[in-house]
Amino acid sequence: MDEGPRFFTVEEANGLVAALEIEFGRVARVRSELAPLVESMGAEVASRVLQEEGAAPAGREEDARHLVALAAEITAAVERINAMGCLVKDLEAGLVDFYALKDDEPVFLCWQFGERAVGHWHALDEGFGGRKPIEGAASPEPSFPN
Repeated sequence: MDEGPRFFTVEEANGLVAALEIEFGRVARVRSELAPLVESMGAEVASRVLQEEGAAPAGREEDARHLVALAAEITAAVERINAMGCLVKDLEAGLVDFYALKDDEPVFLCWQFGERAVGHWHALDEGFGGRKPIEGAASPEPSFPN
């Protein structure tokens, strides 16, 4: 029975940032290993291997096994993130949303890999471009021009 989404407070979402950093760090590491492998195999061949529609090309059986293992690592990381109650919105950009309530209306708290804390929110029908700062949230560290 589906109970619906879990609603987070800003504090609860921030309590997950360290775990999210670890998971997205793993994903970044795996993706850096995956990209040259897909390039060497060719995107079409790699896609067929991952979809289990075709056998690995002759002499590339080990690469195919490695490709499948790396893809499984990414899938497992996404499943762990989703199991925390948040939603992976963009794996490559490291975007995660958390359901929350603002003035009794459902919204998303929004976090991106590399941010120190959850400091933004947006309406459910808006994306990253609609992010607004959370009042009272810690502001990011100042950046200085080079």
